Amino acid sequence: MFIGLLALSVLAHGHRSPAGAATLRVLYLTQSAAFAHPVLPHSEAVLTRLAAESPEFELTVSRDASLLTARTLSRYAAVVFFTTGELPMNTGQRAALLSYVRAGGGFVGIHSATDTFYEWPPYRDLIGGYFDGHPWHQEVTVRVEDGTHSATQHLGDSFRIHDEIYQHRQWSRDGVDVLLSLDVSSVDMTASGITRDDRDFALAWTRQEGAGRVFYTALGHRPDVWDDLRFQRHLLGGIGWAAGAGATLTDDVGQNTLTAEEAAAGWQLLFDGTSLAAWRGYNRADRPGAWRAVDGALTRTDRGGDLLSIERFDDFKLTFDWKVQQGGNSGVMFRVAETDGPPWHPEFQVLHNAGHRDGAAAITSAGSNYAVHAPVRDVTRAVGTWNTARVRVQGTHVEHWMNGVQLLQYAIGSSDWERGVQASKFADIAGYGREPSGHLAIQDHGDPVAFRNIKVRRLSR
Repeated sequence: MFIGLLALSVLAHGHRSPAGAATLRVLYLTQSAAFAHPVLPHSEAVLTRLAAESPEFELTVSRDASLLTARTLSRYAAVVFFTTGELPMNTGQRAALLSYVRAGGGFVGIHSATDTFYEWPPYRDLIGGYFDGHPWHQEVTVRVEDGTHSATQHLGDSFRIHDEIYQHRQWSRDGVDVLLSLDVSSVDMTASGITRDDRDFALAWTRQEGAGRVFYTALGHRPDVWDDLRFQRHLLGGIGWAAGAGATLTDDVGQNTLTAEEAAAGWQLLFDGTSLAAWRGYNRADRPGAWRAVDGALTRTDRGGDLLSIERFDDFKLTFDWKVQQGGNSGVMFRVAETDGPPWHPEFQVLHNAGHRDGAAAITSAGSNYAVHAPVRDVTRAVGTWNTARVRVQGTHVEHWMNGVQLLQYAIGSSDWERGVQASKFADIAGYGREPSGHLAIQDHGDPVAFRNIKVRRLSR
């Protein structure tokens, strides 16, 4: 049964569609083949109310999965499941769903979407895991693991919410990029029904399926959650992101800006798409002319030397997008002091892994603490496309993140740190990495490289 066409608000997606852009059509499936969540009609009502805010999205709500065919799916930029059980989709329809996503269609799962299709394992692979109980139904603290995503950028570092909290099985961080997770200190870890020994309860994640994007959020059991503006923006940000994989969105819209929430939280923009006023050259008062704003990106166009932030930072969170061309190499360093030598300080490596010799060793690959600590895995995207990086530096504690995955963490001065430094080319640099504050630096390694959305927020200890 089709309920009708709705327009979804795109405000939570972080930007509005450009004038003349194609409308993003989204299919919302709310069939229950097992337990029927009482909140389902309310969820439809909430999206109906949100629909009046903007015409950029059109939403079709359906309660009948048997209507999903290749032809039906081809009409939509994304399909959203808030479902349970073995839905009435035959083998051909299931194959059509997988083909649709792998060809670039978006797939979104809400709450019990992981409580669906237990007898069809490829669905588990698509969504990322299966429901395995809900040990808690209470107010909890949710950690924001990736605050750069359109589904989370308004949520801060953590937030409190009252909801039914899922755990999942046949789920691993190796297969998804986690956006939200449960802060286990906010719940009773002796509660009955807990099956995960690793104490890892992800509550929202993304993943790629071929050319398509998959977004899942475990929140949404309660009507008051659906009425919560934070959840609405979280959900719509995820839908908009997934729908963008199968639609023609202008990539430059909404870049190099701060949201109202980011500004209120103290984030600072180091590049606005046109001005390089926040930067100068290393060991020089002016700025190398080879670094320019090109199509909204801070771009190295010719050899010109390393860039240095004019301001100094001690404890901070830094986020930035980066992309390189075939075989490209660069890096972002922190707490940099200007000396007679090169700006060799702890570095977030920027690299085309498959096209550069440094990519052959994990310890010098993209996202590494260059030559000292290796990332857990390669999460870089195709050469020439944007990657999103995040660095947290607080006291001696440092974290590297990329594309929603925590790649590594280390403590400056620890025995592990010392072993890594002594085994590297930095062994003879006295006090390597020990500066308590300093500049941010972008490395000119002789290759074209581009950066955007360079944002920093100072932290207290």
